[in-house]
Amino acid sequence: MRIGEMLLIKERIDPWVLTNTLKEQAATRQRLISILVKRALLDHDEGAMLLSEQLGYPAAMERHLERRDDRLLSIIPPELGARWVVLPIARAKTGAIVVCARDPSPILQSALEHALKEPVILAVTPAVVLERLVRAAYGLTAPEREDEPLPDVPPSVNDIGSFRIEDTPPPLAMRRPRTVSDMFILSRDPELPPTRAPVPIAPLEAVLDEIDRVHNAAAVERLVIAYTAKRWHRSLLVIVTGDELVGHKGHDVPHIERLAFPLASLSMLRIAHDTRKGTLAHPASRVQLELDEALGNAKSPGAAPVIVEGRVVAVLAVGDPLPDGPRDPRPELDRLVDALAAAYIKFGR
Repeated sequence: MRIGEMLLIKERIDPWVLTNTLKEQAATRQRLISILVKRALLDHDEGAMLLSEQLGYPAAMERHLERRDDRLLSIIPPELGARWVVLPIARAKTGAIVVCARDPSPILQSALEHALKEPVILAVTPAVVLERLVRAAYGLTAPEREDEPLPDVPPSVNDIGSFRIEDTPPPLAMRRPRTVSDMFILSRDPELPPTRAPVPIAPLEAVLDEIDRVHNAAAVERLVIAYTAKRWHRSLLVIVTGDELVGHKGHDVPHIERLAFPLASLSMLRIAHDTRKGTLAHPASRVQLELDEALGNAKSPGAAPVIVEGRVVAVLAVGDPLPDGPRDPRPELDRLVDALAAAYIKFGR
């Protein structure tokens, strides 16, 4: 089944968005899942699981890539890693090398085993994520365009030596685990951290550039929330409905649909609404305590209004910053709410 059909059957994407994304795909040469992941229309792990279901290989989730063992990089020659777009991420409990591949196949597995002289287990993850890691791992020159795909140069029969490809059963005929979690050997080496620092987030300008290319307001909201998730512990977008601010979307905020903050009561949200600008004000009130709790008991939250045609239609609030987040959230919030306002004007709300 094609990946677009799977997305529609599982109701992971709006048909109109899929149609427009497919039109763009023909011009950019990017893969469908990669485009959707880049635009925050699909989560990385959701994309990995869809590819796993389609191709029959276990999924390499975001946590697996973060815990990859860079000591295995030297096992695969850089020219092969770059040509076949593969990255070793762990040694399985069986002794095999777990290799994340953009295009896993029996012939690729055979070619890697022939080159490495070791058993190989292939896994799959969205191409846009893997290609960035492969470029960094093998020192490839950065392309003129950040989203330029790596060349498609799959292995041939000449790369598999005397191994007979017919000896390898089709991947879908095998009973494969859904992810590579059970394959990982967790290193006890005290010098090797259990997890690595997250991949640096794209600059705000890159996110805003992505926002300019999406096709509906909901997609803009998802991109904004995805960005805030990389900068603050929690974020919340509330919509003005009558005399209340009602929970609409957010990151790591429980029961968003049940949240409602009265505009008549003093809170950071009301201050942002009434002053029509970003604020760090933290008034002592019951409603503010409820907001702080929704934002993870935030000690230094911030908020900014979304203004459409002179009227505040929503407020974006964030909790405490992550370690690499901004001390003052207002400059970034101002740009994010401007993007939301432009989307609401363009697409309506």
